[in-house]
Amino acid sequence: MAEPTATEKAQAEIPFSLLEYTAVFKKPIFEAWAAPGSLVSAVLSALDPFGFKLEGVESKTHSEKLNEYAFVFRRNPTGLTFTVALGKLTVLAENLDWTESEKFITTVTAGVKATLQSGRGEIQSHHLALGMHIQIKTKPRKEVTAPLLSHLAFRLLDGVAISQGIILQQEKSLFVIDTSLAYANALFVRINREHPSETSFQKMAEILLGDEKRLYDVLRLEGTL
Repeated sequence: MAEPTATEKAQAEIPFSLLEYTAVFKKPIFEAWAAPGSLVSAVLSALDPFGFKLEGVESKTHSEKLNEYAFVFRRNPTGLTFTVALGKLTVLAENLDWTESEKFITTVTAGVKATLQSGRGEIQSHHLALGMHIQIKTKPRKEVTAPLLSHLAFRLLDGVAISQGIILQQEKSLFVIDTSLAYANALFVRINREHPSETSFQKMAEILLGDEKRLYDVLRLEGTL
């Protein structure tokens, strides 16, 4: 079978990904901790249609540091966690794909709304980060990432490079392409953006999808995102 040429796209798949959404509050939501039952009830009611139940709720209020106090809501089946702390709320989601985006956006929006109403909070900024391992099936990893660097960069080390990556940073965004240590012939990619408080989750998702598509286009990859 003929080897793929440099202009052909390489087949790739994503064996693992982790999406992290963080909403930073303008002020700590101390009111919510004055009556924590109301907060838990409101958030759990909002998340109940999406598989969150009372047995998945954890209270972390025994730390000496107030900023470590939190209520953690875990969905059954696992893979989605909604955490409310005094200064922020965080959502972690494993192995999402874009066919689930509408349900995920609805879930997060409902939980955030309930948190803000119960805790009388306001969002200062949103942070959306995606970390994913991309396993390349039809080309060596170093062939896929080699065009990202100039010939001058390869002179930094003697011998033949087995892998290469990049870090691109703007004021409120970060893009990292590195070697995956978890999967053979794979890349680890992290995309991180900060968004203003008025940005909807739908808009943030659209921007993230654009980032992923641009990544695949630049690296000449194809496969399901």
